[in-house]
Amino acid sequence: MPGTALTLATREVNAPRPEPIDEATLIACLRSRSTDRRWTPHVRAFLEELPIELIHDVVLEKHVTFRELKSAAEIWGKLDGENIAWIEEMAAHRMA
Repeated sequence: MPGTALTLATREVNAPRPEPIDEATLIACLRSRSTDRRWTPHVRAFLEELPIELIHDVVLEKHVTFRELKSAAEIWGKLDGENIAWIEEMAAHRMA
């Protein structure tokens, strides 16, 4: 069984890191209004490096919303790139 999108996303962000983040902590970080420096690489990897399709699947599973991801991108640092632009676009569509 391949697992949920969240499980796959968590595995991807943990792959190169010495300290793994669990699914609940990753979601809490994405929803938080503050940061924990220990998890910054994991959150940045989720937002900037994962395939857009996988991020979309995590949203479709209702773990987070596009609005929460847009907020996370602002809170966790100056992030940019294709994924961030896409998240911002999707958040705008959902709010319209």
